[in-house]
Amino acid sequence: MLKRREKRRYISIMYDERGAAAIDAIQKRHIELFGSIALERASLRLIKEINSSVIIVRCSLAETEHILAAIALCNPPIVTLDISSSVKRLKRRLYNFIL
Repeated sequence: MLKRREKRRYISIMYDERGAAAIDAIQKRHIELFGSIALERASLRLIKEINSSVIIVRCSLAETEHILAAIALCNPPIVTLDISSSVKRLKRRLYNFIL
């Protein structure tokens, strides 16, 4: 049987506080909506902080829709800027968007 790497998606979000606080808020809302097992399957990770308010997070392809729902329903609001399958392409589009 072939063992394949799980596909991932990279999401850029805008948040008022630091990156760890944004990840905690998303994880808390995701657990409330879908449960802790779904959060483990999502494998949500902080990848990079672009500046003080924009961060890049990684999640699994299968749970991307649930993560986006959790982001949209967070309080205080978190804004999703862009989604990509590679960090390099996401950074390129972010820099074109910001500049």
